[in-house]
Amino acid sequence: MYVSARKITAANGRMEDATAFATMLTQRMNEKLGSELGLAIEVGGDPNVLWLNGRWESLGDFQKFNEAFYADPQLVAAAAITDSVASVTSDQINRIHRAPGDRNAFAVVSTGRIQMENFVSAIAFMDELAELATSIGGVETGIALPVTGDRYEAMFVQFASSMQELQELDEKLFASEDYLAMFSKASQYMESRFDSVFAQRII
Repeated sequence: MYVSARKITAANGRMEDATAFATMLTQRMNEKLGSELGLAIEVGGDPNVLWLNGRWESLGDFQKFNEAFYADPQLVAAAAITDSVASVTSDQINRIHRAPGDRNAFAVVSTGRIQMENFVSAIAFMDELAELATSIGGVETGIALPVTGDRYEAMFVQFASSMQELQELDEKLFASEDYLAMFSKASQYMESRFDSVFAQRII
């Protein structure tokens, strides 16, 4: 399973317009191309950012979607209008190493960076950490590894129905001595960076 992630940044003062237009275009792409693209905004991160995400069984499926999109002049023309309210600032493709739960209204994405010299051991450590977090929080913790971009990054993904559930999940994890002990082990495998952002699903 692969996930495509397109970062869309609204022009200054145009977030409302960018969100409305991106929502309309995403729905139209899903209807015409049979895709299941999702759209989300950041909460507690960049207030001008939208994320367009797609899930694909293979990169071949993603390629077919792109070919179908660019073969549709109406969709291409509609996407071009986006330039007046927003710009595409990055694209990334990630491989799902460990599947998270089903999409929900909110997600927390926590990003760390693997030490180059301990890459293989770090993967095993992350599997252990995700399994522990799942058992403590009761929410399936997924792991995504970049196929494009910085390949030493690693993302932990958890879904919830509300921000309150995300808070409760965070509190459960940091109340666990076993979970906190994993941070002391992390220095053997990961760089000292662990960034988190909430995402609120629009579609």
